[in-house]
Amino acid sequence: MRAILKLKIGVLTLALAAAASAETPKLQITLANNNDLEQRKKDQIERLAAQYDLKKYTLTKEIRIEQGATNHSKPVLTLNPGFLYNDDRALSAYVHEQGHWVLLDHQPELRSLYQDLVRNFPSIPANPPEGSGSLQDSYFHLAVIMLEWQALDQLIGPERARAVLDFKQTDHYTALYKTVLENRTKMEDILKRHGVGW
Repeated sequence: MRAILKLKIGVLTLALAAAASAETPKLQITLANNNDLEQRKKDQIERLAAQYDLKKYTLTKEIRIEQGATNHSKPVLTLNPGFLYNDDRALSAYVHEQGHWVLLDHQPELRSLYQDLVRNFPSIPANPPEGSGSLQDSYFHLAVIMLEWQALDQLIGPERARAVLDFKQTDHYTALYKTVLENRTKMEDILKRHGVGW
């Protein structure tokens, strides 16, 4: 009986230690206009950061909330107040933009990654809403979308992650999300081949 109690206490201690060491880093969130929508988005991101362990998916802690802006990753990760009423989609925007920072950490592999993506997926559209605005950026978005999907799978589970990506393929980068959704194994193999991952 004592041995079982010690074992349970040991397991609990390890679990608490793991949870304490795997917390989301403190985010440095600024508001562009300091209005109600931006404040609500800030509150949402801080709540999600407390609810989910985002340590693995946070490469930059500097985040700007700007009403009217298009979400973008550089020079400062910027999120608009979109998806205030859908935490899963808000989380997807966060990890999507962080995914661009993953690619920044793999600069030496980007040329070969791009060539591999072009070879495997010729004729990707570049213009919105199907693409992201340029041909090269659209190809790199395939990798970012795959990273986004992997992160969401871990954070909210496969079913909810798929629901988010199904929505996004009707909202923006439509052909890019569709390509990734239809070619998950191939995309994961490509990322693995080039050492790109969280």
